[in-house]
Amino acid sequence: MSPRRLFLPVLLVCCCPVPVFAQGRDTLRIVAVGDINFGRSVAREYLFAGRGAEIFAGVRDSLRAADIAIGNLESIILDRGRYADTTNSPVFAGPVEALPLLGDAGFDVLGTANNHAWDFRRAGLLESIAHLDRAGLAHTGTGATLGEALRPVVLRRKGWTVAVFSLAYIFNYEDLTVIGHPAECCVAWADTARLASRIPTVRDSTGADLVLVSLHAGLEYRPVPPDDVIRVARALIRAGADAVIGHHPHVPQGMEYVDGRPIIYSLGNFVFRQRQRWTNRGLWAELTFYPDGRRTVEVRPLAVGFTPRFATGADSLATLRHFAEISERLARLPTSRPRRNVARPPNRPRVRP
Repeated sequence: MSPRRLFLPVLLVCCCPVPVFAQGRDTLRIVAVGDINFGRSVAREYLFAGRGAEIFAGVRDSLRAADIAIGNLESIILDRGRYADTTNSPVFAGPVEALPLLGDAGFDVLGTANNHAWDFRRAGLLESIAHLDRAGLAHTGTGATLGEALRPVVLRRKGWTVAVFSLAYIFNYEDLTVIGHPAECCVAWADTARLASRIPTVRDSTGADLVLVSLHAGLEYRPVPPDDVIRVARALIRAGADAVIGHHPHVPQGMEYVDGRPIIYSLGNFVFRQRQRWTNRGLWAELTFYPDGRRTVEVRPLAVGFTPRFATGADSLATLRHFAEISERLARLPTSRPRRNVARPPNRPRVRP
């Protein structure tokens, strides 16, 4: 099967054979999900109301069954007592009550490089990191220094060593970038030139067999990623990533293969309720790596909001069709190599800082 040809069964499965045989390893299953926001209404209606166990109840067993589970933590975590921001607040902070839920759900890595990492400035970012550390939750993408932010989480499972980076390519400044702004100190930016040297260094120093990039990028509510995001994602693959898994648009987008390696442009929401079209539908991505070198990507539709669950019936089919249509559009785009560093975004419409 051509790696760029997509089929539409009940579960959408894409296969990409890689002619490398790995001795001493078992089959490795990695699951990735989209945006998780513990602020706003989910804090008031679930965490403060003693209903936190309901949030992951529909997916908990499946998350825990994965060898590695990865999520994007869209809200920082602060100890603010019983306070939660309003539903329409442009800043996100979840309460510390969320932390045991993430561990119990089975998350192995939380990406923290996103456009809300600086909502409470450096003090909030550092407090959130401290809470995650005390809870024993592995995270990557932010830090007291840029070096710490660019430090991946390295996991060893079933004979594999896996390094996970979290990078942002969208931010809540008027020019949408951390470059030249205070947050540049502490948020890992998708600088493709830096990653081209960083990824080989991580492979050498940790013995990583696989390098995954969790990429926060794109424009909200758009079904197709913009050209500059496509260039960045492809450049990250050519910098050495084995997969790029995207989020931020809050809606599902498509996927493609570049040099035999998958890019999923947006998984959409996971724990995040919004009212725009497709924001109540997300994607569950499962990457499986076999000892004989085969790699597969399986995508399952989710019904999302405060309590994500797997979609069924017509809802599932509609999401898969939407995903396949966008993926076919991506497959028709040119595959020319970008210039070396594509990390500086062009001018885009302003967003509220």
